[in-house]
Amino acid sequence: MFIGRQKELNELTEKLGNNRFESVLLYGRRRIGKTELIKEAAKTFDGTYIYYECKRSLLGDNIEGFNAALRRSLKINFTFQTIKDALAYVFEYAKNNRVLLVIDEFPFLWETLPVIVSDIRDLIDEYKSQTDMKFILSGSYVDVMKSLNDGGSETYGRFTSIIALKAFDYYDASMFYPNYSDEDKILMYSVFGGVAFFNSLIDSSKPALDNIKRLLIEPYSILQLEIEYTIAAETSKIPAVNSVVELIGRGVTKYTDLVNGLTTKNGSKVNPDYLIKKLIDLEIIEKVVPINEKGNKKKIFYRFHDNLMEFYYRYIYRNKNMNSVLSADNFYSEVIAADLREQYLPTKFEGISKEFLIRANKANRISPLIYEIGTYSFDDARNKINRQFDVVTLDKIGYISYECKYTDKPVGNAVINEEVYQCASSNLSFYRLGFISKSGFTDDVDRSKYNLFELSEFYL
Repeated sequence: MFIGRQKELNELTEKLGNNRFESVLLYGRRRIGKTELIKEAAKTFDGTYIYYECKRSLLGDNIEGFNAALRRSLKINFTFQTIKDALAYVFEYAKNNRVLLVIDEFPFLWETLPVIVSDIRDLIDEYKSQTDMKFILSGSYVDVMKSLNDGGSETYGRFTSIIALKAFDYYDASMFYPNYSDEDKILMYSVFGGVAFFNSLIDSSKPALDNIKRLLIEPYSILQLEIEYTIAAETSKIPAVNSVVELIGRGVTKYTDLVNGLTTKNGSKVNPDYLIKKLIDLEIIEKVVPINEKGNKKKIFYRFHDNLMEFYYRYIYRNKNMNSVLSADNFYSEVIAADLREQYLPTKFEGISKEFLIRANKANRISPLIYEIGTYSFDDARNKINRQFDVVTLDKIGYISYECKYTDKPVGNAVINEEVYQCASSNLSFYRLGFISKSGFTDDVDRSKYNLFELSEFYL
């Protein structure tokens, strides 16, 4: 069953249904749902559909595979000696026939055939005014795919549409487990994140915790192996990538601290810039710049972007020996349960609250409208106060700080007054305060004075 991606599906379906030549560049990390999106859109296409997924193999294997795809779709009984000749035949065929050609995992082909980019450029330039062909290049290596439309690329300006698939937010991810309680939906997203394939493995007929144990905690479980493969695919070329992930998993988040940590591991000074960029492109980590300190490089820090990766490194990777000798039930109770409840989920609730505010803002449920949202950094050297606020919005009036409480009890005036006092005593520039509570608010809280939201509103 196809879930979510309505905006991207509508865009792609429109491209496939018009009577113009269309060339689409589509990319996103592994398992994000690129192929499923293409297949869903292709159901609406009235014409010849040619799909080929490139192999990470020798050029000859891809020539053979592409030929096989053409024989199946075009019902031809001859063979092309080169990819260029095969592509030229398809483009020529499309002058008199409606054709959708998809080349998936394109970087695998490009790696063994660098000239393919200029060949594609030439074919697009020659045929774009002669045919209504639809041509899609798709791939999982985000940095490689992005480079196809860089100013220096031979295919720059040749794409009529660029679709970058991102992980689902908390709301779209919940469509994979719609019958769970709101709390279990938060748990599932905090552990499995928003990658389509990971969520498709969840059996929502079973308790939420059973899925975590079966898919992730059991030794050699499918998602343990998936994470290890993802990291191994990069560390085979750049071994220090894994070291950066380990450091961030241990709470090392500032740039200078990452440099020092890598230098200690390596024995000589290491520049992590390329490693960090690689991990950001893979959507494993993200760079965080406080919205009130954009020009201050000292305030930049890095954290996990991918919830599944963070859960794995926080609990399983650093406790591999225990994971191999304890049952999944015992590993959960001994290693995970207390920290998950007291630290991990409350922190994740802050990130999910940010996603909720973005959704509410786009739906015009917030006034005045939010212009920016992110972390906010505050330093008072004289009074030795250093604070970071994780969910702060900026609108036309100023800043609003949201305190997010993932507790079993409703938030009352005692909690609110404490935050009011902290902000007032620090002379912070928030013109209003907001509170987001898992368990709602007590009746005595003055709703006119604060922006108040609760978990029950997240999935409306």
